[in-house]
Amino acid sequence: MQHISNGFSQPVQHAQQCFRQILKALSEPGTKVTLQHHAGFAPLNAAASQILLSLCDQDTSLYLSPELTTTESDLSSAWQNLAFHNGIKASNAELADFVVLNQQCNIKLNQLKAGTELSPEQSATVIVQSNSFSSGPRLKLSGPGIADSRELQLGELNEGLLNYLVKPSQRFPLGLDFMFCHQDSLIAVSRTTQLELS
Repeated sequence: MQHISNGFSQPVQHAQQCFRQILKALSEPGTKVTLQHHAGFAPLNAAASQILLSLCDQDTSLYLSPELTTTESDLSSAWQNLAFHNGIKASNAELADFVVLNQQCNIKLNQLKAGTELSPEQSATVIVQSNSFSSGPRLKLSGPGIADSRELQLGELNEGLLNYLVKPSQRFPLGLDFMFCHQDSLIAVSRTTQLELS
């Protein structure tokens, strides 16, 4: 049985507004932005759902971690809605353009698409659903888009995820871009960003 929910009430306008906020987050790593046009397709939260609605289409491959499943909702309804509204297709993690995890997911990040020397843009964007932006290890960010440095918390991150952020497996221009989502808030960490524990 299908459970189709509404997408954006104004698809073009809301997708454009979300895209601008996502672009701001990516160009200013560590800056928190708010996405306010959709409540989310549970168990995906509002920010993660709006990112997928704004950036993905029928040519986009997506992996949703089974660990996102909650006692209230499994992934079937989210998949049905994403396929209905945007034509998004499922993929395994190693081939996906977008990978959605929770902050404790134990996935091997070094096996995700990190681009190639000739096509570094052909890499995965990792969307991490976080439990908080006011708990967890304190991280210091520096690099392009950050005037000096910026400190923040991204929640109770899995050790493997935290280690990858601090010591990426690939050297720029290869690597993964991260979008951390808590409720309707988004903080992006680009592959150009250097992170250290503060």
